Amino acid sequence: MRHLVDTSVWIDWLRGAETLEVGWLADAIVNDVAIVSGWEQAYYSSFSGGSGTGDRPLVVSYATSPVAEVYYASPQPAESPTGVVTDGCFRQIEFAAVLAGAKHPELARAFVDFLLSPDLQADIPLQDFVFPAVPTTTLPPVFSEFAAQAAQPLTLPPGTIAAKRDQWLIEWGSAGTALRIP
Repeated sequence: MRHLVDTSVWIDWLRGAETLEVGWLADAIVNDVAIVSGWEQAYYSSFSGGSGTGDRPLVVSYATSPVAEVYYASPQPAESPTGVVTDGCFRQIEFAAVLAGAKHPELARAFVDFLLSPDLQADIPLQDFVFPAVPTTTLPPVFSEFAAQAAQPLTLPPGTIAAKRDQWLIEWGSAGTALRIP
């Protein structure tokens, strides 16, 4: 990643803390943890597991990565070649909304309705390898079998995130710059 804040998983490193501690990052770099230009390079070039060809035994990825490993394999294995550590996870939520003052709120509402439609929700798991937003959506068998979910994901109150996000982004980005992370 060009900058540490370019990753959507940066907040996971907060580990539910009220303050941002980045000292561990310097220790990780000294101990040969690699931070590369992006997820694809990390997963497919640096990581040695699954379909990766690198020499790194661990990669920060998603709890649904094992699904993709099985789904795209030919032949499909009975077990995923990758695993997931579900302790210490921060749930990543993607969302869509109609913003206050939207120029075309009716069109925006129609788009959100489309995103929540049964057909689109059913297509999401094997297109984006994420859980659908509508919890009653039937998951494909390969997704049900191989996707992991943290039983007790770490959380921060939304107000804390809103109040501290900008400062955390500055601190996190500065840590990466100071360590000359590419």
